[in-house]
Amino acid sequence: MAHHHVPRLEDTRTTLDGLGPRVVGVSGALGVLGLAATFFLGNAEGDGLRRFGYTYLTSYAFILSISLGALVFMPIMYVTRASWNVVIRRLAEVMAAVMPLLAVLAIPVILLAGKVYGWSDPAVATSPAMSHKAAYLSQNAFILRWVIYFVIWTGYALFFWRTSVAQDASGDLKLTRRLENFSGFALMVGALTIAMASFDLLMSVDPLWFSTIFGVYYWAGGFVAFFAVMTLVTMGLQNSGRLTRIVSPEHFHDYGKLMFAFTFFWGYIAFSQYMLYWYANIPEETSWYLHRSQNGWGKLGILLIFVAFVLPFAGLISRFAKRQRKLLAFWAVWIIVAQWLNLYWVVMPQYSESFTFGPMDATCLIGLGGIWLAGVAWLAGGNSLVPLKDPRLEESLRFENA
Repeated sequence: MAHHHVPRLEDTRTTLDGLGPRVVGVSGALGVLGLAATFFLGNAEGDGLRRFGYTYLTSYAFILSISLGALVFMPIMYVTRASWNVVIRRLAEVMAAVMPLLAVLAIPVILLAGKVYGWSDPAVATSPAMSHKAAYLSQNAFILRWVIYFVIWTGYALFFWRTSVAQDASGDLKLTRRLENFSGFALMVGALTIAMASFDLLMSVDPLWFSTIFGVYYWAGGFVAFFAVMTLVTMGLQNSGRLTRIVSPEHFHDYGKLMFAFTFFWGYIAFSQYMLYWYANIPEETSWYLHRSQNGWGKLGILLIFVAFVLPFAGLISRFAKRQRKLLAFWAVWIIVAQWLNLYWVVMPQYSESFTFGPMDATCLIGLGGIWLAGVAWLAGGNSLVPLKDPRLEESLRFENA
């Protein structure tokens, strides 16, 4: 096979420079305005911010899932000793390292728990069906678990990021080995905490329902959304004259493959969960789906089969689609919207029996997304966008798809 010209780091800009403060300013302002608009719209509902609580939870769970996707992506790359990702891995590192910001953004979820979560209703909490869950699903236990989750996630996100940045200065190969040795443990702890967090954050909105596969369902949706965001961020950086030669169509091809693969995986998990409940036909299990198959929610559920699975699966199946920037960008935006809609379908039926959608749902996503992007840009601003002395950087620069 004839090899293409191997690019050099010297041939492109690998720092944000002046772009960083501009992104922080614009995204941060958009984020603050979006959340302010959401709060005022929610307050105008006159329901004690109950609608605001559900709206905030939906978009917060979505933004959090993207950073959790980054948190899982890094140790997978180290465990497998993959080289293709090295030139784009710093982007994933900063997307994970904004965990302290996400911990602050979790405060409204905790403060509004009494208006959103079914277990906070005394009539539900004292029901016989909740007797074995009462100690676990309580305000104090809920807060304690979220403190533990964020301590763990922040700890190992900052460990990956800081160790990688330290290697830029020292070139110490032992740092790569240290990250590889740590990554197996990080994956196990990450899988456990993400599953438990998904139960707390989303599933306990309806405390009488249960699913042992829901953690994988939530993670898979976040993982495919993470690759979609990575695709758009990388393209945005290249449009600004950064990473222009070192991130090649070969790397974008892999973004496309991962979006395609995890779209299929998410669809498989979603179908598996539904099929098992349909087959068993046990009332306390099927009630969750029954609620989401009526009064307009059922139409959204059927739409999601096509929007979140069939269409992106078909659209990304060809090699051509994965190597055309505009087409890949289209499907990345599509997947982001589809996965947010999926979480909307998971959360909002608990608020309203019939389908509802309002301006605050859009402003909240824009608000939280803007603040998250500002945090990522601020964190990325002080260092190179590429791990400069990673031992596999040369392999990543040479990377070609078969």
